[in-house]
Amino acid sequence: MFKYEINGTKVIINVKIDDKEWNEGVNKVYENTKSKFNVVGFRKGHAPKKVIEQQYGDDVFYEDTLDYFIRKTLNEFLNENSKLEPVSYPNTKLGEYVVGDGISFTIEYDIMPEFKLPKYTGLEFTQESSKVKDKEVEHEIHHLLEDNATFNSVERESKMGDQLIIDFVGSIDGVEFEGGRAEDFPLELGSHSFIDTFEDQLVGKKKGDKVDVNVKFPDDYPASEYAGKKALFKVTVKDIREKVLPTFDDKFVADATEFETVEEYKKHVKEHIQSMKEEKIDYDVKHEILKHIIDNTEMQIPQSLIDMEVENSVHQLEDACKMYQMDINDYLSRMNTTLDEYKKSCEDRAKTSIKSRYILRQIIEENNISASEEEIDAKIKVLPDLKRKKEITHEDRVYAENSVLLDKTYNFLKENNKIVTKE
Repeated sequence: MFKYEINGTKVIINVKIDDKEWNEGVNKVYENTKSKFNVVGFRKGHAPKKVIEQQYGDDVFYEDTLDYFIRKTLNEFLNENSKLEPVSYPNTKLGEYVVGDGISFTIEYDIMPEFKLPKYTGLEFTQESSKVKDKEVEHEIHHLLEDNATFNSVERESKMGDQLIIDFVGSIDGVEFEGGRAEDFPLELGSHSFIDTFEDQLVGKKKGDKVDVNVKFPDDYPASEYAGKKALFKVTVKDIREKVLPTFDDKFVADATEFETVEEYKKHVKEHIQSMKEEKIDYDVKHEILKHIIDNTEMQIPQSLIDMEVENSVHQLEDACKMYQMDINDYLSRMNTTLDEYKKSCEDRAKTSIKSRYILRQIIEENNISASEEEIDAKIKVLPDLKRKKEITHEDRVYAENSVLLDKTYNFLKENNKIVTKE
């Protein structure tokens, strides 16, 4: 009934259905679909095949019969060749049906070819130390003081770190542009809130000064109509305010945080930094091991699989744009790119994503890594997407199972390689 060949990543199944098989298939389709036809003089589902063909045409069962043989062939083929599972939608190329001779057609689909993993255990990788330094704690404390800073008006020239209260009007080629005007705007010099050298040009000014600030929009500015253009801002300095940081003592800590003393707060900050460092280090090490395996694995990836991955990325971007009531082409235009250029930029990421997916699956299979029902239940309780759901579906459990398998696989890779800490 069929023969097959493998050409690179493509399976080609050549099918020949003789006249007798075809007619048997037509009869099966007739039996399964006859209840759909309304024929005068017959109760629904009781009209003979010949009468239905006379009323609806000789080829009335052709498409359904062809679909029947395509599905039948694929099922039989995959039962005999389970390792040749499709990674793309099957494509059918038809020959013509010839009375007395039957019909021939081919079914083609892509597969992932076999690949050999490099050595992935017994290797050595480095990780950074999770030790928290005093300057890191001081850095966090400084942020807290900055967030609680006050600004007092002063009668002197402005300097970096001051907050200016300004009015401004921006124009390009003498024409005021949208969004280029504001009154009583608080601008902290040195915050890099404004483009180019805007803030630098307001250093050394006094209250009441009127300043012409000349700047150039960056070439990659999101609003493409302004990108790369020169602009003039007419600025009025209405007030100069000096930043005053609070004193870091027990009273300040009690007022500004949930802690009572400086020591309690410092302990909390140190523990928080430690936790964040350990989490990042753990992620980085697992990523480095996987990257090593990916970089040393030769894998021929079907173009159809890459195309599907790229289309998924496009759909995700479209959904994100819709949330902000924006058309994807408008968004990409603001990013100075096109849909075709964006798709091309996604291809390398798609290849890496596909590669990592199949590599991890093979590691799971080679090492008999599995997820118990108890582990899946525990994962459901902590996954953000699932823990608040009232009813867990089969798809949710599969999602949770995959999450458990990934966790266990990454831990397996980390535990079976030597990790050296560098200071």
